[in-house]
Order: sequence, then structure tokens, then C-alpha cells
Amino acid sequence: MAIPLFDCRVDEAAIAAMTPVLASGQLASGAHVGALESDLSARLSGRPVVALSDMTQAIELALRLAGIGPGDEVLTLSYNCMSSNSAIRNVGASAVWVDIDPATATMDVGHARSQITPATRAIIVYHVAGYPADAAALRALSDEAGLVLIEDANAALGASLPDGRAVGTIGDFAIFSFYASRQVNAIEGAALLCRDEEDAARARRLRRFGIDQGRFRDPLGEIDPRADIAEIGLAATLPNVNAALARHNLELLDARQHSVRANAAVMTTALEHIAGVEAVRPLTGTFPAFWGLLLLCDERDDLLATLKEKGIGSSKLHQPNHVYSGFGSRAAALPGTDMFIDRILAIPVGWWIGAAERQQIVDTIAGALRK
Repeated sequence: MAIPLFDCRVDEAAIAAMTPVLASGQLASGAHVGALESDLSARLSGRPVVALSDMTQAIELALRLAGIGPGDEVLTLSYNCMSSNSAIRNVGASAVWVDIDPATATMDVGHARSQITPATRAIIVYHVAGYPADAAALRALSDEAGLVLIEDANAALGASLPDGRAVGTIGDFAIFSFYASRQVNAIEGAALLCRDEEDAARARRLRRFGIDQGRFRDPLGEIDPRADIAEIGLAATLPNVNAALARHNLELLDARQHSVRANAAVMTTALEHIAGVEAVRPLTGTFPAFWGLLLLCDERDDLLATLKEKGIGSSKLHQPNHVYSGFGSRAAALPGTDMFIDRILAIPVGWWIGAAERQQIVDTIAGALRK
């Protein structure tokens, strides 16, 4: 049977949750957007949340709110998606590549420290595939160096840190993705967790071209010519219909994460007995959200080909971004990243995986590595 790496299906229950919004005609704006922000804030230490159209815009807004622009440097992982790192270039800043610890798939804090210069203004830490980074150490480093810490938790909603706090609540800002393949599928969308209400209010203006919605229209609903737009923003609002879908799937998140972690535990134990493959080790005390189960494989390319041939979704996930000339960033030796990209493989571990699928995946890996 075919086993997808990500389950992007919108089932009948999800369609039913969207149907009243579709029938109302309030597709672009409506009550579900604010309700989603409140739902997420309640999960994330009560800090203000701003719903947005996609994760790139969310990171770009975080950088703008932090005052980062041309001439500034931002430390970030090369092993990441362009949807994250392109935001750095979009605000005119420069990406400075930080290495990864291949054993734990986390940002190398020591290497991050070594890359700080007088131009460094922020650290963006990607919680790789939902595996929490050492957020406490990066928070301490950011405070020591006077840097803004942005948590790229795009695939980590539901993950937690050793002290029990949710991933995303350590940084000055955090972003979560609602792209179809993420833990909460809204087809597209994102959330920006802000430091305070002042930042959130500014972000809400900037997501709609800089418009202050409370002052932009007159009593007849027409644009008020007296309303100024002091800071030009983006087209980055989350449609009401997407917010309704996100709210539906957010209600399922805890139950789904319980299944995902159970699958991860069973499969990790089974893989311990197979030579040539090992599971990436989450940092002690953390609970990943497991966008996929990350493996380090000796014969990765052959195994990847076999899994795909057998209909089992699998992937290297990302191409290290430091190879792209468009970033214009200074070259850096990234031995951990090089080692990681040579061995990394993500396999399915989601709530759509049952005992039969788990066994099929493990047996296929064992058979491929015995050849």
C-alpha cells in the first residue's frame, strides 16, 4: 500500500467546518480569523498572535517588527526551506549560515556564537522538522549579544521544551505554518507570535498594506480620505475560510500528536535493530512534533530510491540554502550540514500511520539495507 510522507487531505468533517463560511460569502475576512488568533494564544502562553497568509510573510513581518533591514546580518540554518530564509533577503538583510548538529538536527549554538559580528541583529532558529532546538541556550546567547531571537517553528506546533513550555514561546517572535503538509492544515496560512500587543497591532496593520482597519472607512463604509497610512505593509491577510479550516484541525492537534509520538516511539525501537540506519536523537527532555521521523542512513540515496519505488513517502526535506548565489552571503564551512545532508532521510510517522503501515516501513528499510 502507498504511504504518504504527509497527509494533506481535507476530509468530510473539515469540509463541513468550512461549509458555513463558504455559504456566508465571508471568505476573505470574518470572525474565524480573530478566533483562530485567540485559540492559538491560549496554547502559547497567552502571548498575542497574528494570523497571516503564509510563513514567508510571517518571518518577513517578524524581521520588520524587529527593525532589521539593509546592512544587518541574521544568523540562520542553511538546512531549511526557501520559504523561511528568503524573508531575510526580502527585507534587505544578509543571511549568515550556522551549522547543524547532525546527531540531533539542531542549530549548533557554539558555531552560532562564533558567527556573531557587529552587524548581527537576530538569530532565526529553525526547529528542524518539528524537533526542538536548544531554545534556552539560544535565548541566553541572544540576550548576551543583544540579538532578537525568532523561532521558526513552522513544523513544530505541538512540540515542547524540557521545562514543559511550548516551542515558540522562548523567542521574541515565533512563526507557525498552516501549509497543507503541516500539523494544522489550512491549505495555506501562518501565525506570528509577537512579544506584546504593540507589536501585534503593528503586524495587523502591516498584513493589510499598513491600513488601520478601525479608522480606514467612514460611517458609510467608504474609504475615509482623512485616514493616513504611515507605514506601507504587505498583502498578507489570512482568509476567513482558511482560518475556519485551521480552527477545525487545531482541535484535533493534541489527539493527533499523541498518535504521532506513539508511532515514533515504536518505529525508533524497531529501527534500533537494523544496521546502517539510526534515528535522529531529540534533545533530552524535548517532545518533537515530528513533521517526519528523521533518520541518519549510511546508504541513504539507495534507501530513498527503494522507499519511493515501494510507494513509501520519504525525502531529504531541504536543500541547504548556502549554495544559492541569490543570497549573496559569505561562504562558510558547514561540516555538520554537509554530513547531515548526505545521510538524512525523513519517513512517515503521522497520525494516518497504523500498525500495518509502521511494519511495512520498517520491513522495507530492513530489506533494502540487507541487500
